[in-house]
Amino acid sequence: MASPLPLEANDELVAVAWLATVPGLSAAMVGTQLPPDVNADGSQADWIETGFVTVTVVGGNPDDLLPVNQPVLQVDCWATVPGSNKPPWWKAHALASAIRRATWDRYRIPRALSPAASGVAYPTAVVQSAYIATSFRRLYGDDSDYARLQGDLALSWVTANDVLD
Repeated sequence: MASPLPLEANDELVAVAWLATVPGLSAAMVGTQLPPDVNADGSQADWIETGFVTVTVVGGNPDDLLPVNQPVLQVDCWATVPGSNKPPWWKAHALASAIRRATWDRYRIPRALSPAASGVAYPTAVVQSAYIATSFRRLYGDDSDYARLQGDLALSWVTANDVLD
């Protein structure tokens, strides 16, 4: 019988964990997929009040000699006002600004993160650096009148206490 594969975080899990620690954001405001704007009971979803941030890997290359991951992630900042046809651009811009400012905070970027998904805790990861690779820009044409800003975030991260055998 083959031994089980090691449990390792991936770029999206680490990006979600890092973004959730950005001042002004929380784990409930970040994910890989935009949640529904209405809960199963018909009530308004919590993210409508705060906005939401989604991440998707769009590029980057891991280091070829060391276990250092260097993804580039598409970051989308979402905001809406139910029943309005006026997207709340100011709220989406506030999310993007918080992320941009966090990349300038060189003292607090390297911090231990606890990536998790679906109740599974992954090994601790440490983001070593973060920067905005492309400026946030408005995306138009959403039928729901959501405000959506999109930019690219580059990270460099490692698994803490990683040992190569």
